Amino acid sequence: MKISLIVEGDSDKILFEGQRSWFESLGLELNIIPTYGKSNMIKASMKHYKIALLNNVSNIIFLPDQNDDVCALVTRQKIGIDSKDRAVTIVMKRELEAWILADGKCVRDSTCLQYAPPGQTDTEINPKQRLYNILERKLGFFPTEVEAAQIISPYFSIARAAINNTSAKRFKDFIEGRFNRFSFQVASGKGARP
Repeated sequence: MKISLIVEGDSDKILFEGQRSWFESLGLELNIIPTYGKSNMIKASMKHYKIALLNNVSNIIFLPDQNDDVCALVTRQKIGIDSKDRAVTIVMKRELEAWILADGKCVRDSTCLQYAPPGQTDTEINPKQRLYNILERKLGFFPTEVEAAQIISPYFSIARAAINNTSAKRFKDFIEGRFNRFSFQVASGKGARP
């Protein structure tokens, strides 16, 4: 079963690529499309939706950062695609870096520094700055978004992030709830791959 993740940029793509084995364990073929910014995602959401449908994608998941939007609903409304057939928008509160900070083991293992998540990371004011400050302590320089994603991706787990971030949990629960049943049906011979 094919799904498309519409993400903001290359660093998001790298991080989700690192989760490919989790998606495959659910019987999912993953296609990740970076839009190079939330404004581009907003402008091109219908285009990405229609292309995915033409490519027989079973679900299209838009993953914008909330950033400075007042709430996730505002971000979802800006994308404007949430009510379409086979499409959902899951807003990353405040941004993907908050998901990373929620995975304490990932931060510890990728930096070899002591770290524990500060509770629910989706309320963190500037998670990107916090994460990059941690990486700078380890590396001695401030990494680019792509460099940070390359360092972190091998250690990141959506399941662990879901413990300390409500939007990561929403994403994990959506994927497992929507596709775990299908994976079970195929494994037991009760269903067939499309």
